[in-house]
Amino acid sequence: MSGVAIVLFVAKAVFTVVMLGLNIAGLLTWADRRQGSMIQDRVGPNRAVVFLPAPLAKGMALGPAVIIAGGILALFVMTETTGSARTGRALLFSQLAIFATWMTALTIGGLVRRRGVRSSLDAAIASVGDPRRFFYVGVGLHVASLLIATFLRGTEQGKLLREVAYGAGPAVLAFALLFGAGYAVMNIGSEKVGLRLAGLLHPAADGLKTVFKEDFIPPNADRFLHSLAPIISFFPALVVIAVIPFGDTLCFGTNRAGQLQLGQLSSYVPREGICTEGAVALQALDLNVGILYFFALAGTGIVGAALAGWASDNKYSLLGGLRAASQMVSYEVTLGLTVVGAIMIYGTVRLDEMVRWQQANTWGIFVQPLAFILFFTAAVAESKRIPFDLPEGESEIVAGYYTEYSGMKFAMFFFAEYVAVVTSSALIVTLFLGGWSIPLLQRDGIYAAIGDTVLFQQRLSHGFVIALGVLAFVLKTVALCFVQLTIRWTLPRFRYDQLMNLGWRKLLPASLVNLLVTGLAILVVQGASPLVQAGLGMAADVTQLLLAALGVGGLIYFVGFLLAPAKKRRFVATSAAKFASQRGGTKSAPMQA
Repeated sequence: MSGVAIVLFVAKAVFTVVMLGLNIAGLLTWADRRQGSMIQDRVGPNRAVVFLPAPLAKGMALGPAVIIAGGILALFVMTETTGSARTGRALLFSQLAIFATWMTALTIGGLVRRRGVRSSLDAAIASVGDPRRFFYVGVGLHVASLLIATFLRGTEQGKLLREVAYGAGPAVLAFALLFGAGYAVMNIGSEKVGLRLAGLLHPAADGLKTVFKEDFIPPNADRFLHSLAPIISFFPALVVIAVIPFGDTLCFGTNRAGQLQLGQLSSYVPREGICTEGAVALQALDLNVGILYFFALAGTGIVGAALAGWASDNKYSLLGGLRAASQMVSYEVTLGLTVVGAIMIYGTVRLDEMVRWQQANTWGIFVQPLAFILFFTAAVAESKRIPFDLPEGESEIVAGYYTEYSGMKFAMFFFAEYVAVVTSSALIVTLFLGGWSIPLLQRDGIYAAIGDTVLFQQRLSHGFVIALGVLAFVLKTVALCFVQLTIRWTLPRFRYDQLMNLGWRKLLPASLVNLLVTGLAILVVQGASPLVQAGLGMAADVTQLLLAALGVGGLIYFVGFLLAPAKKRRFVATSAAKFASQRGGTKSAPMQA
């Protein structure tokens, strides 16, 4: 293996395992605490704070902005592009410049509105009124610039506009970043600054705390198996994400010896073709049996839970281990049978080829809707979280199979559940939600068509398309993780007989029915006339347009939800308080010494 191949493997492994697996799992622990503090009225994660000296805080605010701005300007000065690559770079930097400008203004406007006017600049920003106006103007500029670029494409005015955006975009983007960082530095006082990062320091503090806690092992426990069980539970949940592709294939140039040239990223890749010599698959482990490897390794987590329960010499731990083993085995069967239906449709066990099939046709949720529901339900049960948290039911068996664990061993069990949520969400996205694919976005750019009728077409650079795909995969995974997190606070815990009844008498028969229906549907489609098959192709194109419309509409709704003013209503929670309110409220005497 060459040095370049080793560097690429390490970079992809770090991105999938650390950036996706560990970081998103850390965010889930933070979000879980925030939801718990809101729903159960308890202390949230914001109490964790690190006080920094003012000079250090100013350096942390200004330093990254200077580095990023310098990198942007250096990229503009040192590299020169032509043709479609120049157009793509002009489009990218102009949109980033508009985004950085209105986001900086919106952030400063919100800060001024909360703490009041302190300078002439604050007064000028406050004169605009509602800070949301910066957002509305910014969105208008985004839409107007894209429409103008579309209408003037191929004309002399369009070329002039491209050159203006190509030069002004990086400059405006760098200025917006430096201006925002400079404003932050000016508003940092001379005293120490409390760094909370919206409570994100709390998961890090918890993780650091567990390192120094005592590692207790019961006197009569099997010391070797007691120590081995957390590793068996944590390791598979973390490494299985390495086979999941997080983006399409990157295409680099090669020299005469056939070695990769990382500085020569292809500017354009045809829609129907793919590079062969300089191809870099965006997955840490590119295996021919990716989905089979996933299930083979993920299934070993059952052994870790069973060993933890047996080796602890505790009856509650043993009950929890038995529950975990039987529950995970039951729902593993449904997971495997459900995936078989998807494999029949896609015709491959390679995860990247499954995504490409969805990109060329339609998302798996449209061709396997029942399989999506079954797989999602079984995946939530596999993670052993509410309402499927029978193995560690606190009200029944203390803490289940990890009752006798403390310190880092307990943290490994605890964190493995969140990592399992991330890996299951990433697999669901890959199998049923298009993976890295975005509706209407192909390898060569935006392509909207119904059958042979092309509605819209816009070429984009290869690097920009890949970056959009990776971002889409991460956002889909995060969204699905938070859906699973929300279920935790909306459904009560099942009884054990209900849990097993759901797995063996509901989900398993439904997965078998799905296999039968899928096989019959494939036979019908293969024997159908060309007219029917053409109709199915047009239906697939319609679903792509529908997904694109739903995505834009959902984004608009989400942004509107974030921008809407918070409405707080006071309501009476108990009958006693309601009765007191009807009688004119409660009276309290002044406090006496």
